[in-house]
Amino acid sequence: MGFFARLNGYFNRYLAVIVLLVGLGALLAPQAFVWASAYTSIFLGLVMFTMGLTMKPHDFSEVFKHPLQVLLVAVVQFGFMPAAAYVVANLLNLPQEIALGLIFVGCAPGGTSSNVITFLANGNVALSVSATSVSTLLSPFMTPLLLAAYGGAYIDIAFWPMFLSIVRIVLLPIVLGIVINYFAGEHLKGAQDFLPSLSSLAVLLVLAGSVAINAETLKASGWVIVAAVLIHNISGYLAGYLVCKFRHYDIPSTRAIAIEIGMQNGGLASTLALQHFNPNVALAGAATTVLHTLVGTLYASACQRKDQKAPVPDSEFYAQAAESEEEATVLAEEKI
Repeated sequence: MGFFARLNGYFNRYLAVIVLLVGLGALLAPQAFVWASAYTSIFLGLVMFTMGLTMKPHDFSEVFKHPLQVLLVAVVQFGFMPAAAYVVANLLNLPQEIALGLIFVGCAPGGTSSNVITFLANGNVALSVSATSVSTLLSPFMTPLLLAAYGGAYIDIAFWPMFLSIVRIVLLPIVLGIVINYFAGEHLKGAQDFLPSLSSLAVLLVLAGSVAINAETLKASGWVIVAAVLIHNISGYLAGYLVCKFRHYDIPSTRAIAIEIGMQNGGLASTLALQHFNPNVALAGAATTVLHTLVGTLYASACQRKDQKAPVPDSEFYAQAAESEEEATVLAEEKI
């Protein structure tokens, strides 16, 4: 196993610990990380570009194999999560800027680490990857539209500037990566080994910059933000789980859908907030990156413990999650 493969394995294995340490470091020593806040859009664009470079036809296999499942994720993701954020913000009587930040999180697509969490939870990795890809590609249209609908109660939000920002930060880098991979993928196989690690580093820099620029506000009102983000996050897991139970989906698919709906792209929420509003609006996005990863890791650990006591049948897991454990590992590690 090469150096970058081992490095990416460490990122996956200790994801929650690394995210927590970076978040705490930026909170306690913001002067060392505040510079990153000026480049969050570049870092996030790099994440999306590497995502495009690693995309393959099988990433969209579930769209064609099980289109209703992928559609369900998109509908609940963009239907329930923004509404839940709005309700939580009002129930907790959050300050206007914090409330708007939580709505930013609710209107974002699936989180970039949801595929890894799904793999760790013995979930349907192929479905997770497909759902993340679809929600990310829909985000230039859905995110500003939903922000205008729910965030308009707090402040006027212009659709087109937000749309253009997401196209520039998300859509164009992904499309560019896909095009390069399609025409020159054979020549990039060596470089693709370090792309997941590069993507992970970029995500950590987005987190560090967002936390550092808001360090004092986080210290003053952090518990309120933590409570709001956790309630919103857990409500997403519950919504995904209940919908899957109603539809009688198998265990791996239920886990994948619950994770996909519960985990939001906090990095995108923070980046858009910093670009279009002020740093306080980015607080919820920064907290989301840390807390969603921690909750996701805890959920994955609980799933692993449950499977050790009553394992999911091999035929069900491998048929739904991937053709082999090796393929599942590759799928997850490519997309972190």
